[in-house]
Amino acid sequence: MATVFSDGLELVLKALSISRGQFAADVGVDKSLVSRWCSGSVTPSALNLARLTTRIAERHPGFTLHDWDAGVDGLAAKFGVVAATAASSARGFADWVPLPMLAESAAAIRAHGASYEGFWRTTRPSSEAPGQFIHDHIVLRCSDDGRMSFRLGVMDIRYVGWAMPLQNKLFGVATDVTTGTFVFSIFNGVVRRRAEVVDGLIMTCMRDASGTPIASKCLLERVGDLTGDVAGDDAQLDVLAAAYPLIPAAAIPGYLRNHLWDDVGPTALAAGGDTILMMSLARSMSRGAAYEHRGTIAVEIP
Repeated sequence: MATVFSDGLELVLKALSISRGQFAADVGVDKSLVSRWCSGSVTPSALNLARLTTRIAERHPGFTLHDWDAGVDGLAAKFGVVAATAASSARGFADWVPLPMLAESAAAIRAHGASYEGFWRTTRPSSEAPGQFIHDHIVLRCSDDGRMSFRLGVMDIRYVGWAMPLQNKLFGVATDVTTGTFVFSIFNGVVRRRAEVVDGLIMTCMRDASGTPIASKCLLERVGDLTGDVAGDDAQLDVLAAAYPLIPAAAIPGYLRNHLWDDVGPTALAAGGDTILMMSLARSMSRGAAYEHRGTIAVEIP
């Protein structure tokens, strides 16, 4: 059962990017003991508490036994990582991502997350209807604790998860709780402007008997803004997702069809193409709002 100390120790290890095994070796105890400290099933003895504190202080000078009394909030502040409320509510996500990167993403969301909030429509090649394209619909929404939720809908399928802006990329992971299927995405980001179009790669599994892994290029286009009414916006996603999603290839503009649907491999390489599926920044269509000219001054359309 988690405790204040176990949550604090887990936060410190993630903040310092130390694995439990590595920390056990540093302290001179068995890895299973560190796991029990982190789970809260046992607490360290006075001797082990002093030893583990000393090892942490070697990596973070100034750390003392008294710092444990500050609790998770105090430790988060001392190590400059995600606030305890965010770390706790996003515990599962933090297990996948080191806290320094989670903190960097939270800072980016607070500073620029609004640039990505809204309703988006995907355009991507269909895996289940070869020769056609598909439109999914997505809602990206920021929260006050430095997270960005990611909801994707197409017909009766719903994926729910998280998005993270990092290093001018937008990373996403979500799952359909009905089937347990995941979708992963990496999109090229937009700098210092409200994003209107982003492109990148997505990976998921087909709904066939074997759950075949697939990957494709994908373009997101902004199709609406959030109202601030969470329930109302989620209902709007349901409306958008209910639309028939398949689009004949001939109905997709040629430039976009070529952007999302090109050959890769040895033959493509010989013709000047790519050996693997990629969405290079040099060819990216990611962009912010368009500009219009009023006299001699360029004004960004909000």
